[in-house]
Amino acid sequence: MKTKATIFKLPEALTDEYLSYHANIDTMEDQYHKIYQYIRRSVEPAGFLVHDKIILKLYHMIRETEPLPENLKNNLQKFLISEIDCGNVEVKQGIGFAILSQGFLSINIWGRGNVLFTQTYTVEGSFPELSQKPLEKTGVACTWEIKIMKHEYNLWHDYLKTEMKPEDKRAYLQSFISGKL
Repeated sequence: MKTKATIFKLPEALTDEYLSYHANIDTMEDQYHKIYQYIRRSVEPAGFLVHDKIILKLYHMIRETEPLPENLKNNLQKFLISEIDCGNVEVKQGIGFAILSQGFLSINIWGRGNVLFTQTYTVEGSFPELSQKPLEKTGVACTWEIKIMKHEYNLWHDYLKTEMKPEDKRAYLQSFISGKL
């Protein structure tokens, strides 16, 4: 049976008055203390980080109104290697992907076969450098990052159905998502 979207009738308690106090994001600040506004993002594959313990597919997620901070972009590989070498990144199965966006980095590693483990870093409280923060502080991902994650989930799901030979691993690693999200 295929999955499908289902429309549910809303509870009577969800009146217009109730809804006027919920899902209001026009007063929320981001990690740079700017008020939230919808800004389209795009994704660019940024290659690989190959470490003795892990290989990560690298992505840059870019706001269409401003480039990634140069210090974060230029130091991404060095930062990741340092975090891995210090033991701050549990490498699990030794394969995954990282997404660098505007003041935010998520390191996503496959473990337990089909589980994605995510660590997050932000410039919030440590500007202009990244510092690790718990998911409770940063969240797992924004709606744009989820699109990248969905691509990776689908690839990994397909990989799990293979014989998991080196050519199957190469097929997973070589496929990136790119363009407007």
